[in-house]
Amino acid sequence: MKLRIVLGLVLMLASPAWSQPSASTASDFERRMAAAARAYEDLDYEHALGEFEGASVLARDDGERARVAIYRGLVLGDLRRRQESLAAFRAGLMLRPDARLPVKVSPKVARDFENVRREVQRELARNPRPPSDAPRAVPDAKLAQTPAPALVPSAGAEAEVRTSRSTQVLPLALLGASAVLGGVGGYFGLKSRGNVSDARAAAFYSDRQAHLDSARGQALAANVLLGAAVTAAAGAAITWFLADRTPSPRAEVSP
Repeated sequence: MKLRIVLGLVLMLASPAWSQPSASTASDFERRMAAAARAYEDLDYEHALGEFEGASVLARDDGERARVAIYRGLVLGDLRRRQESLAAFRAGLMLRPDARLPVKVSPKVARDFENVRREVQRELARNPRPPSDAPRAVPDAKLAQTPAPALVPSAGAEAEVRTSRSTQVLPLALLGASAVLGGVGGYFGLKSRGNVSDARAAAFYSDRQAHLDSARGQALAANVLLGAAVTAAAGAAITWFLADRTPSPRAEVSP
């Protein structure tokens, strides 16, 4: 009984349905490509793109992947999605630089395809790609180089250096913020004065009131910004003074 079970399993594994999965994958790929080509000929571009997406998953080598990419470029070109079409052409030609257009297309799409081919050929001439079946060299592991103990500064010295750098940057940042805030505040102040002048010259009460309301809001914004600018400038002066009074850190290295 056990011998019959083992013999049945061996025959099942040796049958074509179990021993030739690659043939099934190839036939599925060709079926998806044929369906996509029919949809493309029927001008059903969205259906064609969906079939090409499925075919790209089933593609087994660079040649099949290049076919899918170039066909997608044709469909996208007919849909006037030119940048996507050029990207698809480039992807296909990078895999197969000698590929040709599978069907007759409009002169504009054919011209785009040939332009992309020339760009790819120039790029490959500068940086040739290794064959897809070429063995890839594994880079040697680099030994970690431990510096000599005498050249390694202590953690406290590194922290002091970082603190010193931050205290030098902070005053400059505050001073820059003060300049920006002062400039914006001055702009709003000028706008407020202009609205006051317009209100004095206005002939109608409604116009005069509108100018005065704008002037009040702009004056408030100018006062807030100028106050912030003064505060930032004061902070810059204080931090700069404190940084100057702090002794400069020195990293001592023991022999």
